[in-house]
Amino acid sequence: MTSPTPKPHDLDLTGAQWLAAPDAPEGPQVAFVDEYIVLRKGNDQGAPVLVFTADEWRAFQAGAAGGEFNKLL
Repeated sequence: MTSPTPKPHDLDLTGAQWLAAPDAPEGPQVAFVDEYIVLRKGNDQGAPVLVFTADEWRAFQAGAAGGEFNKLL
């Protein structure tokens, strides 16, 4: 059985190296912390972050690539 995804306050994000699209540095930013992928809003770095396991991140990417979120626009 896999352990539950940690809460953002359970991860040490002080050394995280945040990545953003070169043409949208204020947009979504991701970082790889331990075995997790962390997502934040680039223009509000104090906003809550989202934490994904590798499997959750792959599912998110597959959904985005497949147009699953297009209905939200």
